[in-house]
Amino acid sequence: MARIVLHLTLRQHAGEKEIEFSLQEPMSLLAFLESRNIPADQVGLVVRNGRWEDKNTCIIHNDDRIELFPFLQGG
Repeated sequence: MARIVLHLTLRQHAGEKEIEFSLQEPMSLLAFLESRNIPADQVGLVVRNGRWEDKNTCIIHNDDRIELFPFLQGG
């Protein structure tokens, strides 16, 4: 079972903080985001199993924990 944790403003797109699901085969993070209507351009940082990942090449497997953070803004 894969677990996706959404932080800060990304939660409002999914309507929940964590999403757990089982995969028949690995899935790209971009395909997951599209399937949940989470805009990929809002995702600034991806952490997969404790390591930074490129959102464009990240592949989700069962037993992965993926944390998604939005771009941080400030001044």
